[in-house]
Amino acid sequence: MLNRYRFLFLQTALAVMFLLGPTHIVLSSENDAGVFHPPGPGEYPPGPLGDLVRKGEKIFTQTGTYAPRYTGNSLTCASCHLDAGRKPYAAPMWAAYVHYPRFDEKKNALIQLNDRIRACFRNSLHGTPPPANGETVRALNAYIFWLAKGAPVGLPLKGQGFRTIAMPKQDSPLFRGPHILRMPDTLKGMTLYQNRCASCHGMNGQGNRSFGGPPVWGARSYPVESGLHSVRVLAEFLKMNMPPGDSNRLTDQESWDIAAYVASQPRPR
Repeated sequence: MLNRYRFLFLQTALAVMFLLGPTHIVLSSENDAGVFHPPGPGEYPPGPLGDLVRKGEKIFTQTGTYAPRYTGNSLTCASCHLDAGRKPYAAPMWAAYVHYPRFDEKKNALIQLNDRIRACFRNSLHGTPPPANGETVRALNAYIFWLAKGAPVGLPLKGQGFRTIAMPKQDSPLFRGPHILRMPDTLKGMTLYQNRCASCHGMNGQGNRSFGGPPVWGARSYPVESGLHSVRVLAEFLKMNMPPGDSNRLTDQESWDIAAYVASQPRPR
């Protein structure tokens, strides 16, 4: 009986592998990180799909150049979804694709990936949603589909979205331990921004093309409808991704302070 169960398990596993295609999941025995690995830069499928994926990648990384009719600021899709949508904990596209369609509590309805793509043009790029069945959305959909090749559908993936960080606590008149976060401080955030962020994003948040830093407030940045205008969301993004590189990362408290400062600055509505 035990051998029969083992045979059924193996048969099921092989069937799943066949349906999903070659997988890029890194198992814990191979790499302790255990993060899904999407196809790398320069890896494309053959034929017409490859052509569409290439076009989607160009739109994703150079949005204002390849989809100028639908953008209203200086950002690209890759401004928020780093490493062309590949980087873990920077809202990677390989983790997004496998969780659509999904239920939107605000709309009380299931939404498709195409709906989310079009909403990003309006809410983050401060532009106009491209046609649902047009070339721009089809190309982006193909690119995101390709990044997710081999990812398990509907399952939590390490590295998806942003990493949750501790919430600040209200200040107490009693002693506050060193690991208890205080409420975000915009003045401390301003100093941190000037010392840690301004070289890439500009002292006035206008961005710095020489260093590849997009504007983080002002007329050419994301509007108030963007998810990054939320102090919590921005703090989680900053904690795992800023400054670039694996060293000299921000602490949780620094992330909250900078996020509060950036969120307090003017931006489009």
